[in-house]
Amino acid sequence: MNKHFQIKHVIIAFVSILIVNSGFNFRQQKIDKLSLDLISRALHNGKSVSIKSEVYYKSIGATMVTHFTSPKEKVVITNGNGEYKDYDFSNNTVTLMQGIDYSSKNSLFYNFLAGSTGDMGLKASGFRLSDTKIEKKMVITTWVPVGENSAKIQKAEIVHENYLPIYVAFYGQNNQPLQKSFYSNYQQVGSVKMPFTITEFEYMSPTDSIITKRVYSNLKINAQVDEKFLDFKIPSSAKVVVPNNQKIK
Repeated sequence: MNKHFQIKHVIIAFVSILIVNSGFNFRQQKIDKLSLDLISRALHNGKSVSIKSEVYYKSIGATMVTHFTSPKEKVVITNGNGEYKDYDFSNNTVTLMQGIDYSSKNSLFYNFLAGSTGDMGLKASGFRLSDTKIEKKMVITTWVPVGENSAKIQKAEIVHENYLPIYVAFYGQNNQPLQKSFYSNYQQVGSVKMPFTITEFEYMSPTDSIITKRVYSNLKINAQVDEKFLDFKIPSSAKVVVPNNQKIK
């Protein structure tokens, strides 16, 4: 056998052993579906509300399913087209809505898995980049809305550190903050890093805000994902109810 041929195969075998022993999985480089447990805690006017759920995401169609388990069981289904379905188990009712605001392409999962962390989906939502600066090794970009968004939002700001977004904020007229989100506890998900802790401040007024902390855990990907709720079908007997926009928000 040719000596160079032998050496080539020895190298290939050696690399293969390293890959196997290191636990590297090529399939994990592409996430077809994932699931996570989620605990959300909201604080407003001294009162705290805790919500437990399981979140499922499928890359095809950007389908996202949230199975709420406490304090009330229900399932919320959204997709990339902005179709929204909210099914309540207790009374067998479903709320149906559609619009860009409800699209799963606005979600954490889509932005990170689709590689949209540079603008966090702002460009697709009708924003354009207006300024970029660097402060203390952090990249700060400012985005301004075009079209209908300009009526309520004056600008948005994203801060990146080590190429990862750590802060996103929206400002209204007179530079008043509308919403601020902080991303932390980054963990590896396939070939990307995603934040498993998000702390959000929603400003109702200059002196009133809702603080929400979302903590993800128990990551499962691809074959590990239980598809029971990912493929959940709303019963045909479910009664369609008039949407309550404030409740959905």
